[in-house]
Amino acid sequence: MFHADVYHRPIVEMKLWKLHTFIVNDPAAIRHILIDNAGNYIKGTIEQRIASASFGEVFTASDKWRRRRRIMSSVVDHRSICGNSSIILESTQSLLDRWSRLQPGTVVELSAEMSALALEIISRLVFSSDSGDMASVVERTFAHEHSDPLFTLLDFAPFLDQPWGAYKRFRMRHKFGALTNAIDCLILKRTQEECPGNDLLGRLLSERDADTGEPMSRKQIHSQLITAIGAGHHTVALALTWIWYLLSLHPAAENRLHAELQSVLAGQPPAVTDLPSLSYTRTLIDESLRLYPPVPVMAWRGALADDEVCGVKILRGATVTISPWVLHRHVKLWQYPERFIPERFSPAHSQNRARFAYLPFGTGPRICIGASFAMMEITLILAAIAQRFSLPLLPGHSVEPQGLVMLRPRYGIRATLERR
Repeated sequence: MFHADVYHRPIVEMKLWKLHTFIVNDPAAIRHILIDNAGNYIKGTIEQRIASASFGEVFTASDKWRRRRRIMSSVVDHRSICGNSSIILESTQSLLDRWSRLQPGTVVELSAEMSALALEIISRLVFSSDSGDMASVVERTFAHEHSDPLFTLLDFAPFLDQPWGAYKRFRMRHKFGALTNAIDCLILKRTQEECPGNDLLGRLLSERDADTGEPMSRKQIHSQLITAIGAGHHTVALALTWIWYLLSLHPAAENRLHAELQSVLAGQPPAVTDLPSLSYTRTLIDESLRLYPPVPVMAWRGALADDEVCGVKILRGATVTISPWVLHRHVKLWQYPERFIPERFSPAHSQNRARFAYLPFGTGPRICIGASFAMMEITLILAAIAQRFSLPLLPGHSVEPQGLVMLRPRYGIRATLERR
């Protein structure tokens, strides 16, 4: 998708038929676009068109959006981390128990295993005690999520884009129909109870409009829950999948990880209180997210007014975008950008790195609200599994990154279970 110049220049203009955008790689320019002048750059016409076709709604930055964002943030904020860590560890232990019953040398598909684990965790966070009833429908709904491209040429074709958009909306309604019906039943059940609960569903049911006092509509609740489940499990699952892949290619890094886990945990399950001591584990995760960011391309943003970025005139209506895949491999920002070097994220080596050269979770007003929670979740799962198993790649298996909506391994990642 990206030609070689993109990895060397601060800003590059790209044209693909009607898709015309500026790829921005300069950290100061990224700060200007996403923070200092963020009001001038909204999710652009391309994003709006795709979202409208796929979900029947567009992106806004209204007060309602901000209130809902605060509600969703409350589920994954710092105060919730300690309480929710038990869900992560219990779900991971169930996975370890299942793996332990398998014959040594059993081959597993890691992206599927990590996806199922992360989906169980997010389902428990969203639906709490009702997650058992919701698990199967959630799993079926998201089994092949993001297997299609974000957009095709039909999204931009004259006269064909509108019927194509209508078809995509129909397909999305069909895909999420069973989950929507299950959520409706759960909403009815919760509204008949004295307390709707303290999970995400319960908090959304308790939300009231500041002006009218009206509760959120079922459609609004569906949208928030589906977004939370999709984003909350894909990011973690793909991050872990690529971490296992990189560890299998770099035995010295894996040995150092095991040494730290033995030193800090001494054979005991990891806990939130152990996280500050797992310094090498954190650098390993950071470096994996640099090479394989789960979201390889951030949203396209349209300029509301003329601007200048890196000496280039950005006219009103022009589109700019930032690609973590490119940014994290840019030769002006990283030494040996294609190499896996966890030590580059140690405190000593991080001091001189530009703040906006590393954006695995985005930045600015729309930064991933679950970034801290996701890092905690990834660390706990990695530590718990690495204590018990090594996961070497199956010899001869082809691993190829595929950048659709998320950065997935095109053919999965097949590995052999080896008990430690």
